This record gives sequence, structure tokens and C-alpha cells, in this order.
Amino acid sequence: MKRIAAAVAALLLAASPALARHDAADPFAHDCPAPSADPAQSQPLPPLPGLRIGLALGSGSVHGLAHVGAIEALEARGVDVRVVAGTSAGAIVGSLWASGLEATAIEAFAKSADLERLGEFAPSWQGLRTNEELRRRLADAFGGRAIESWPRRFGAVATDLDDGTRRLLASGDGALAVQASTAMPVYFTPVRLGGRRLGDGALVEPVPVATARELGADYVIAIDVAYRPYEEPASGLVQNGLQAMHILVNALAAAELRDADFPIRLDLHKTMTDCGPESLVAAGREAIASRWPELRRSLLAARAVRPRATGRP
Repeated sequence: MKRIAAAVAALLLAASPALARHDAADPFAHDCPAPSADPAQSQPLPPLPGLRIGLALGSGSVHGLAHVGAIEALEARGVDVRVVAGTSAGAIVGSLWASGLEATAIEAFAKSADLERLGEFAPSWQGLRTNEELRRRLADAFGGRAIESWPRRFGAVATDLDDGTRRLLASGDGALAVQASTAMPVYFTPVRLGGRRLGDGALVEPVPVATARELGADYVIAIDVAYRPYEEPASGLVQNGLQAMHILVNALAAAELRDADFPIRLDLHKTMTDCGPESLVAAGREAIASRWPELRRSLLAARAVRPRATGRP
């Protein structure tokens, strides 16, 4: 899983305007100790037939590395996630996992990535940069396999910039879907799909709980890793513009988390600035570990009532 984290770090460090101050040559450099979970808190989950578990991975730029740790912790405890919905950074992490890539393949993908070109400077009236190279690298990683052929059901959330509606991209070209989901307006040029201009899904559904249910999840674990407006003062034109987007995203995310079966909200910016991106992976792992007894009870309870509620086996 650490190899997976390295691959995701390479993508997130290249795909987000908030990451320029971090050293791409050593994205995991830090000197903070990683938290350790109490082994007594890690009792695995038995099989839960009939309960289709979904994971909604929210936007948050490099904070999305916490999703990698959370996935690792869920896998270690036997949580069989069958549905993955992702927005922006969550779409990058979620797509890599949902596509079933082996760790060695993801590691090779990370090593082959040219970080400078993944967010290539290409100024136009539509945006300052293009994330086309991100799409090409993901296309190579997915090996041309359509989303519907992946071992886990997956959907990426994007925003239709022409009418402001949500677009769920859950079939066909997974690399194009993730490119659209991560295309922050102004910074990245919109992604054209079906004659429409698509951009960052955080504008309409930063934590895609509703999308996970639409994809067939009975029970949704939602992870919110967004930047908080109070975490870092904004100054200057660009930063104040980003601050406005953070305020919008947080308001939407708070409403979406209320509809999740098990919401997890992480404040990660101080952790990242003090300890580096590797600490974010540990924070995601710890978030699951620290709440595992509660999550385990919730999942068992959901399975217990599921047959009576639906008649399904």
C-alpha cells in the first residue's frame, strides 16, 4: 500500500494548484512520528452477505492522500467495499483502487510520471493549465479497460460548467472521467465530453454520498478531507478566490455527510504543513483505526436489519 501511496502522491502533487510549495522530488519527507493503532481495536469484520458497502471519497487536493490510508485500514479489517465514488482528489485515489491495479503496476506508473507535464502550463481564455497529461497517464494505468469492467463499481463526479449540474461519469473512459472531475475552473481548462464543458466535481458534490447510493451502495462510508477555511489565512487575489471555493465546498460537504451511514471528517492542513504528505496517509489509516469499533458495530447492525427491510438475502 505504501507503493500505492507513492503513486497517488505523484498524481496529486502534479494535479493541484495548492501543492507548488511541496517538494515533488521527495513527496513523503517528514519528521513527525506516525500514530499507531491499538491492535485490540482491530477485530476484523466477518462477511456481510447482502450488504453492498460503498465508499465516498471527497475532494481536497493533496489531502486526498488520507484516502489511501483509509483504504488500507478498511482492507486490513476485512471491509469488502464494492462501490467507490470519488470527487476530484477522491476520484484519483478511488479510480486507482477500483480499477484493481496491482501495487507494482501503480509503482511503475508513479515512476514514469513527469510531474511537470501532468499539469502543463497552457494559458487560454478557458484556463491557465491543462491536465491532459494526467488523463494520458491514467489511461496507461487502466490499460484501456472501461470503468464498467473494473472489479469495483466506480463513478467520478464532475460539474457541467455550462448549466451547473452534476455529471456522474460511471462508464466508458475512466481516465477522462477523472480528468474532468479534477479540472478546477480557471486553473485547468475544462474537459469536453459529449459536447459539454466539464470541471471539478467539488463544485456540486464534494463528498459523493448520493453518487455512491446511485451506484448501488446500501451502506456508505464517507470521508471528507477538504481544506477548511479556518486552516490557513487567505491573502491576495488567487488565495481569496480559492478561499471562496473552500467555503462553498465545506457548506456542501457538511450537508452531504448528514446522509452518509458513517461519516468521517478530517482536518488535515496543519498535519500536512507540519509533517509532510506522508503523514496524511497515516492520518487516514488512524481515522479508521480510531473509530473501528464504532464502524464495525454500525456495519453489523446494518446487515442485521437489511433482510427485514428489503427482503434480500
